[in-house]
Amino acid sequence: MGQHRPTARTLPLADGWDSNAHDWITWTRTGLDSYASHRESFLPLIPSPGHPTVDVGCGEGRVSRELQALGHRVLAVDRSLAMIRSAAAHSVDPVPAIVADATELPLATGAADCAVAFMSLQDIDNMPAAVKEIARILTIGGHLVMAIVHPINSAGHFPGDRDDATRPFVIDESYMQSKRYVSTRAREGLTMTYHGEHRPLQAYTEALSDAGFVINRLRERASADTRDKWHRIPLFLHMVASLQLSKDR
Repeated sequence: MGQHRPTARTLPLADGWDSNAHDWITWTRTGLDSYASHRESFLPLIPSPGHPTVDVGCGEGRVSRELQALGHRVLAVDRSLAMIRSAAAHSVDPVPAIVADATELPLATGAADCAVAFMSLQDIDNMPAAVKEIARILTIGGHLVMAIVHPINSAGHFPGDRDDATRPFVIDESYMQSKRYVSTRAREGLTMTYHGEHRPLQAYTEALSDAGFVINRLRERASADTRDKWHRIPLFLHMVASLQLSKDR
């Protein structure tokens, strides 16, 4: 994982991602992103196909393609035109995709029974509004299946020798205070810059509760490699929530 660097709250997070869209498409389709490390635990959390499934913050469409292969009727949504074009024009598995903001989804109320937000909610400025909008488009009893950067991960870092897997994990600043960060990684001659916002876990659980969701499952994902420093600290968080009450209906 790259080192998170706090940044000022300036441009929308989506603009940071859109400016790096082509790097991201190359990065993930070369297999350099984190998807392979948690797809086997994330995909089984998604309910069986039923009504349309909406992939919120789909990026270049990696999860949408998997869902489509599993029989889901998928609509992929992202604010980046470059990402959406890439998802819709994939050479092997194109998916239905549309440019839209996560806080203004182009679907009727109750139009879907499942929404997926895979590694996208930490990259959305108004995350509570996005969760509320997801609740609006879901049927009562529908599910939101989400993955985020674990708030412990985004709150701290491992100082010291990179080769020392036993070095401590340190949170220098407030875990409770939200803050922007930029993280740049380099592998195999490629670079990718991530734009996100650290938020404490309760920011997500409160947003879910306020929108009428009940959390059914919460899983913390760390590295399976016991030699990896990230074996001790969770990298990602997976959650499944079901809609019990939509406050917009």
